[in-house]
Amino acid sequence: MAVRKRLLGWSRMEDLMVAGRVRALGSLAHFVPSARPSPSLMAMSYEVMQERLRTSLREIARKERQLEESEEEVRRSRDFLQAVIDSLDDDMMVLDEWYHVTQANRSLQLKHQREQVLGRCCYEVTHGAKGPCQPPLCKCPISQVWRTGIPARVIHVHRGADGRETYVEVSASPVCDTDGRVLHVVEMMRDVTEGKMQEKQLADVNRRLLALNAIAATVSQSLSLDFVLHSALDQALEQVGARLGAILLFDVKAHTLSCPAHRGFSDRFVERAASRGLSAPVIGAAAGGQTVVVDDVERDLRAEKRGALSEEGLRALLAVPLKSKERTVGVLVVGSREPRPFPPEEVQLIVALGHQLGVSIENAQLYAELQSRERLRAETLRKVITAQEDERRRVARELHDVTSQALATLVVRLQAVTTVPPSDLGELEVRLAELRPLLDDTSREVHRLIYDLRPSLLDDLGLAAAIRSCAHNALDAAGIEVHVEVVGEERRLPSTVEIATFRIVQEAITNIARHAHAESTYVSIEFGRRRLRVQVEDDGRGFEPSALPQEVGDGAGIGLLGMQERADLLGGRLELQSRPGEGTRVLLELPLEEVAADD
Repeated sequence: MAVRKRLLGWSRMEDLMVAGRVRALGSLAHFVPSARPSPSLMAMSYEVMQERLRTSLREIARKERQLEESEEEVRRSRDFLQAVIDSLDDDMMVLDEWYHVTQANRSLQLKHQREQVLGRCCYEVTHGAKGPCQPPLCKCPISQVWRTGIPARVIHVHRGADGRETYVEVSASPVCDTDGRVLHVVEMMRDVTEGKMQEKQLADVNRRLLALNAIAATVSQSLSLDFVLHSALDQALEQVGARLGAILLFDVKAHTLSCPAHRGFSDRFVERAASRGLSAPVIGAAAGGQTVVVDDVERDLRAEKRGALSEEGLRALLAVPLKSKERTVGVLVVGSREPRPFPPEEVQLIVALGHQLGVSIENAQLYAELQSRERLRAETLRKVITAQEDERRRVARELHDVTSQALATLVVRLQAVTTVPPSDLGELEVRLAELRPLLDDTSREVHRLIYDLRPSLLDDLGLAAAIRSCAHNALDAAGIEVHVEVVGEERRLPSTVEIATFRIVQEAITNIARHAHAESTYVSIEFGRRRLRVQVEDDGRGFEPSALPQEVGDGAGIGLLGMQERADLLGGRLELQSRPGEGTRVLLELPLEEVAADD
């Protein structure tokens, strides 16, 4: 009806009819004079009035057709607009200034099929509130639009009966008249929970990446193992909000764990965890490469597995392996004295930290080993130079004390022989016979000195003969039975390989003679196609290899360290196995694929 008023200025068809009559009477009054009209004039005026009335009726019919067409166009437009509004996935409603819903699209109505939407307040429909939205969870944009006439957009947080939060984007826009006054407010609502969750996940990922970057920057600042462990542990505890933590390192050779860094745990617990090592259920599983998550020790672990954990008051823990190149080098443990869950993102962060820390630990250990080897190399060089000087002094002293004295005695006795008359052959024979033992002793002593400096058998007959001679010379006098076995086809090797192998075996045999208290010794020399394998084994009292000094200090263990150094220089491997009461086994392997025998 409002469209009709705008098009014609009248509200009903009767208005048009009245207008036609008025127009006809006006025309008649125009042609009819105040004097008494003649019949002919009356007839002419009547005809004019009829013609104008017919024209008005035709105009009325045309306007009526236009009005019907306009009404049909308006109906189609209204239906199209409603179809467009109903096709929206977002909820849409039109509100008056009292927050009442005057119109709603199909999406909103379908969500509230069991209750009336129109006429109710928007906050009752959307989240069952008793009044307009209030900060901090919700800020009402409707009042702002009514007040300012400017569109507004906010995010509402709706909490359901199950405690789950739903994020809704609310957009409010004004509907104004030609004077700019707000008549209604259109509100559109969109569920953006998934997007918010993705933003939160992205923020968590960024936080974890920043944490890993911070940890990487921290542990890369130094190759000091102690600094790396303590810095990484502090970072891990900060990321998961825990106060208890420890890093245990795995000793491959001894199959034990040590705890060089810990926070919050008692010393007794740390010592017990390190001493039990792989036998502890949680630590053993983590050392085996598994990630262990225990949200509640009392609930998730059987009584026999709680043990020290319950005694320490530990209620929740996360243990991850520290890996480097698929090899476990240690275990990182974080815990709490209260039950608490470890979300998957925290577990992933600590696991990633474990991999990064594992590489850093291995690098720090390699650096420490390199430093130790450099100190060993320098000390070995010093010892070699000292040994050379000591050997020269010893040779000079023995030459002076033994050989020189023997030669002086020979000179004196030879002079005495010259005083014997040529005719007294019997006396001459006696004097010469007395010189023979002295000459033999002197010859043996000179031969011994030459052998100590470099065994002639090594040059003349090869490695196996030199080792066999060395073993018998050193061990027969000590009453130790010797068995030397040669495996494979014996051949000459480069002099560097032969002398290094001989000196290593010589040191091992010397140690047996001095310290082993053995009854028998077995020496095996295996000539392979691409390697030389030598084994020296005794049945003596043995010792604990871990008790040997790892760094050169006062010279203790320099012989064994020198053996290792010789093997390393040739790219070989030296392995020492021993236990108290079970003897000692020294295994030497040297590569031969790139060397050939000397001519």
